[in-house]
Amino acid sequence: MPRQWLSATLDVRRRSEERRRRGATARTVCRPVIAACAAIAIGGCEKKQDANAYAPPPPPEVIVAKPVEREVTSYLTYTGTITASEAVDLRARVQGFLEKIAFQPGQRVKKGEVLFEIDKQQYQAAVAQARARVKSAEATLLGAESDARLARELADQRAGPEIDAVIKAAKRDVAAADIDKAKAELTEALLNLGYCTVTAPIDGRISKNLVDVGNLVGRGEPTLLASIVQATPSFVSVDVNEADVLAVRREREKIPGASKIEPGRLPSGEWRPCELSLADREDFGVTGRIDYVEPQLDKQTGTLEVRTRFENTDETLVPGLFAAVRFAMSSRKAMLVPEAALLSDQQGRYAMVVDEESKVQAKRVEIGPLEGSMRVVEKGLASDDRVIVLGVLKARPGSKVTPKRQEPPAAASDR
Repeated sequence: MPRQWLSATLDVRRRSEERRRRGATARTVCRPVIAACAAIAIGGCEKKQDANAYAPPPPPEVIVAKPVEREVTSYLTYTGTITASEAVDLRARVQGFLEKIAFQPGQRVKKGEVLFEIDKQQYQAAVAQARARVKSAEATLLGAESDARLARELADQRAGPEIDAVIKAAKRDVAAADIDKAKAELTEALLNLGYCTVTAPIDGRISKNLVDVGNLVGRGEPTLLASIVQATPSFVSVDVNEADVLAVRREREKIPGASKIEPGRLPSGEWRPCELSLADREDFGVTGRIDYVEPQLDKQTGTLEVRTRFENTDETLVPGLFAAVRFAMSSRKAMLVPEAALLSDQQGRYAMVVDEESKVQAKRVEIGPLEGSMRVVEKGLASDDRVIVLGVLKARPGSKVTPKRQEPPAAASDR
């Protein structure tokens, strides 16, 4: 074999051996690197799996407040309708054509103010005729008196018959009666003339005129012309049920000298005060007093009528409006919670309370009257209970919550 060819063959083998050695070295170096990368990947997967593991949500936050203790007043509340103290219908009392309307509809009028005028001509003529009849009767009486006196003198002197004196005396008496009749007719004529001018019989506000100028009024029946309403003061009559009447009387019996206290009055002798609320208001901002108490109960309804009086100087109360009236009875110390904190179901009312372990409990309560946004709780709560006043829909009996303190009045408007 030639030497050159052999040398080339040896070089090829040498290079192949070197490549095998380098490959083995590379594989030896890569194994730990691959192992390290695999370990890192496995560790990352484990951390990712830990991050996606389920974690329970934190307890919901609720606002709690302790019940408020303060003096509350118990009331008897009734409803009624506001009525005017005076209401008058103006009617035409004589027949005639309406000549004048002297007011603006709805204005306030004073007693004696002229409102309507009816044609007076025929009534002025009637007055003149009546006066003439009076004068005629007076003249007739003078002549009858002279005749009667002369006849009596003649009869007394036996110069004339007695019967003539009697007849003349009767004619004198008839003439005197005719004067009285004529004067009565004159008085009637003057009244009819006065009825032609319609004046306000009371102070108050007048309605619109129901008849226009130029119309005939008073024909056959008194024609309604307008109405006057006096709403200062105003009244509200309420029907007090028998149970409340008895309760008030039992309370009054505890007062010394109760038999001398008039119905509807306080021991001091003053009328019992009351308060009024209109349909668009929740507060009882109008003050008044009892004005009248019916002396007996209505047998059919078992109620006693009590009339209340409100001065209404600003004319806020309009006759015909619906109103609620309440009477203050006794005062006592009571426990109150926001009305929004009390829930209800078929068994009644209950409150959600947070215990020392921040767990929710449902407590049954007996409620009393409403005091603004607060409700009186008669039974079921203690003064140190933490009542949920905001967020009650997030709480369930037995579940945990995160309570946060807040003053009850500030938290009473939401749930």
